[in-house]
Amino acid sequence: MKEYLGDESLVQLCLNGEKITTLLASKQDLEELICGHFYTEYALDSPSVKPNIAINDDAGEIRVDLLDGNLKFNHKRSRPVVSSCGACDQSELSELIDSTPIVSPPTQPYSMDELVGRLEEMKLKQTEFSKTGGVHGAGLLFADGTLDVMEDIGRHNAVDKAIGATYLKGMEHVIRALFLSGRCGWDIVAKAAKANIPVIVSVGAASSLAAQTARAANITLVTFVRNGKSVIIGPVDGRFHTKD
Repeated sequence: MKEYLGDESLVQLCLNGEKITTLLASKQDLEELICGHFYTEYALDSPSVKPNIAINDDAGEIRVDLLDGNLKFNHKRSRPVVSSCGACDQSELSELIDSTPIVSPPTQPYSMDELVGRLEEMKLKQTEFSKTGGVHGAGLLFADGTLDVMEDIGRHNAVDKAIGATYLKGMEHVIRALFLSGRCGWDIVAKAAKANIPVIVSVGAASSLAAQTARAANITLVTFVRNGKSVIIGPVDGRFHTKD
């Protein structure tokens, strides 16, 4: 019987030949990973055209290089991030909350039935999880009703890949909600805020810092979704249909 395991590789992310950080990640969808990670962690400029990305896999040492002299970071960390946690250069909890952007309110209300249904739809689209049982999923719901799903061994990376796919299409696409196969921590809230995502729906619960940050960033968390029930954290007024 063939054994399927979730891929976990060491991936170096570079910008114009300069190594920026190293992640443990699955080696699929690496173009989306580098764009999403740089966009959410370093405020990378949005491109006018699709950037050139070089991927080199030499005996398992994977290097992904975003090659575009016109692209630049709007801010850069003082030292590399090796865990993709996003908090490696912060020393106070208040800094984590205060550094998170405030998200624009949604333009139309949500249906709880739709959000729960879309979470189940994301699960059905997690093809790697169905084979391995060991990777995370992240889905983005767009204004036109499209649900895009990405997977990775790391939950942060799955979110980066989903946002990176949107980056490559153009960040003018309106993202209505982010869906998570696991828990919701501060780091995920921070990434969602940087992509102006007003609602996060997760199978797992939210952490205390995620809850504090979501409230400060104007993000609604629909967490610990089980059997049609959930825990809602953050702004609620005007966000859901009255029948919900």
